[in-house]
Amino acid sequence: MSDSEPRSAMSQFLGLASLLRLLRRWPVERGYRAYALKRLLFSALVEPFRCYEELRWGKTVSQTPLAAPPVFLLGMGRSGTTHLHYLFWQDPRFGFVTNYQASLHPVAMIGRGWLKRKVAAGMPDKRPMDNVAVSLDAPQEEELALATISEHAAFHSASFPRALPDIYDRYVTELGRDEKELEHWQQAYMAVLRKATLLAEGRRLVLKTPAHTGRVALLNEMFPGAKYVYIVRNPYSVYQSMRNMYRLILPGQTFQAIDWDAIDRWIVDAYQKLLGKYLEQRQLIPAENLVEIRFEDLEARPLECMQAIYSQLQLGPFNEVAPRLRTYLDGLQGYTKNRFEFPADVVDTVNTHWGFAFEAFGYSKLTGGDQGYQAPSPAPPTTGQTSEK
Repeated sequence: MSDSEPRSAMSQFLGLASLLRLLRRWPVERGYRAYALKRLLFSALVEPFRCYEELRWGKTVSQTPLAAPPVFLLGMGRSGTTHLHYLFWQDPRFGFVTNYQASLHPVAMIGRGWLKRKVAAGMPDKRPMDNVAVSLDAPQEEELALATISEHAAFHSASFPRALPDIYDRYVTELGRDEKELEHWQQAYMAVLRKATLLAEGRRLVLKTPAHTGRVALLNEMFPGAKYVYIVRNPYSVYQSMRNMYRLILPGQTFQAIDWDAIDRWIVDAYQKLLGKYLEQRQLIPAENLVEIRFEDLEARPLECMQAIYSQLQLGPFNEVAPRLRTYLDGLQGYTKNRFEFPADVVDTVNTHWGFAFEAFGYSKLTGGDQGYQAPSPAPPTTGQTSEK
């Protein structure tokens, strides 16, 4: 992408000091310097508004307690975490980090009127990678809000793709090795959750960030009593969908040229590390606080799966939200999912590097000549500790 092409960086509201530190730490390549200058100018223009928000709302936010330990939705990106998040969104008893907060977190309190309307007017109707409907009030990953207030966020790897493994690992599977960085991350993360709680009028938060799949031990320590739903999807679909997503979203975020072969290698590596970390740490979650499901099962019988989740995690009477879920699901009848083929090179890559996931979660491998995928028969959600752990 050249500097003349339009961009809309998800972390564009990051503070000027944090942005400068990132730009000093990771090189901006020659063809992207004009874009970096635009980002710096925008950050400088927004700085007074960020300062006013902190003066007006900082103390209130810092003193806002979480209503209850959050419900965390775990799973590798493109595994159905968004679909699961949207199902929980139908329950008015829960609160969420919304698209509005994720995009405008540093000014989210003072911008609830005019700024929210202005941003909503310019938003696309659907996400580019999967055609999911978009609105400012819909739930979003809190990791995106984190990237607007701190340089200590895994999402900044989208801006510096040549440092992708280092940045991502530092703030996901290796978060905690540097105590100072961990402290900064925790402070910023709690600021996101407190503001989300305030914006949600004190409701319990349901949070979805795929990176949390590699942070189970840390989350368990930070939020005793938290609930977890882990969702997994057939690895071939995840691989193809991840490749498609990054090709659509990275060009609008980056200060560096993108090596797509390196991105594909990173996808392979990230899946191994993320799910490996989850399989290693999931036994830390008390059995009554964990449900594991497959995307294919949730897609085939969503009401049954959601009812099992509510029952196992004791999230309140399911009959109160069931009518809303039926209405929402009826509205998805015309939704068209992306469809991917699995050529021999994709099958071989996934079989070679992600074989452990087939064993752990009950999927069948394809051979190099297979072009399609047959989902396993629907199975009930797995609750608590399983024999696979």
